Amino acid sequence: MTEILNAHGSKNDIFVAAMPPRDFTSEADLQAFVRRLCDRNGPFGGDGIYFYDAGPRVPEAWFFNPDGSSAEFCGNGMRCLGRVILDLRGADAATIRSGPREYTVRRESTTTEGVRQISLEHPAVDFTPDTPVVAGRRRLYQARLSELDPALEFTAVSIPNPHLVALIDTYVESDLIAMGERVAARQDVFPAGANLSVLLPLAPTEIFVRTYERRAGLTASCGSGMAASRAVYSRSGRIDPERSVLIRNAGGMATASLRVRLGQWHPVLEGNATFVYRATVDPAALARGLPAAGERELYPDEIRAYSALDEQNADRLRAVGIQTAAIETAAIPTADAQTP
Repeated sequence: MTEILNAHGSKNDIFVAAMPPRDFTSEADLQAFVRRLCDRNGPFGGDGIYFYDAGPRVPEAWFFNPDGSSAEFCGNGMRCLGRVILDLRGADAATIRSGPREYTVRRESTTTEGVRQISLEHPAVDFTPDTPVVAGRRRLYQARLSELDPALEFTAVSIPNPHLVALIDTYVESDLIAMGERVAARQDVFPAGANLSVLLPLAPTEIFVRTYERRAGLTASCGSGMAASRAVYSRSGRIDPERSVLIRNAGGMATASLRVRLGQWHPVLEGNATFVYRATVDPAALARGLPAAGERELYPDEIRAYSALDEQNADRLRAVGIQTAAIETAAIPTADAQTP
């Protein structure tokens, strides 16, 4: 049996498990486990999983999308994993390797509602990545893409996963979903896929970001999508890179700035890392579709604290006329939720 933790950053709910992927007997079993664990019609459900090994001096981590495919990293998930590592080591800062890169996580002040906050420094953003986000166009800055929308202008950025960001003046959720589905369908244009974000300025230091994630679809939030959008916001000349910007999304909020070093921008994203529940599972049984789940142990105080903060965010989004199903239907269990 293996213990799993369900945690979330802005309702982007991620599992964290203290085991390396190599513990599975085959790649097929690993992918089947991830798919069934993340299936929202199954006993659990989530937006992905971080496996980790805390033994090395620099802990190692591996992220998998809900469809079983691997990804270099997950921004919201890294904050959740970061809190786990910081708690294990009794530290206020740590470095974690995910894919070929290292990420720095830091413990930040708890909010007045009682929400635990973690900051994550991303690698430098790259507006001219070696592997273009759009085929044949290494640099894409405020350019139209007829494959997605005839009027919007898109900027491509790697962080290090591929992103497309468009500034908008009105948010229409169905339009974002349709464009995201086009990205997924056009591998000839977007060979590695891309996380597609729309950015709506609300005030000089306040923006709304919504992301359609590659291989995951429309999620409550995307950490790297927020970081990429923050970079594009400054790239467009709207604000100085090092100024802190409040980023609201359907699942909550975070603050982001760009740390300038040697002419490069390193996004620093600070937001919640909320523990929701722990459970034990039998990975081999779950991979085969057999009964494999133990009872959940909830974190009621953390759930209640985040609910209070989330409601403030939802009120603000309603006040500015943003309509999204995510703020009307809570995806995170309440403190009174029953264990299965």
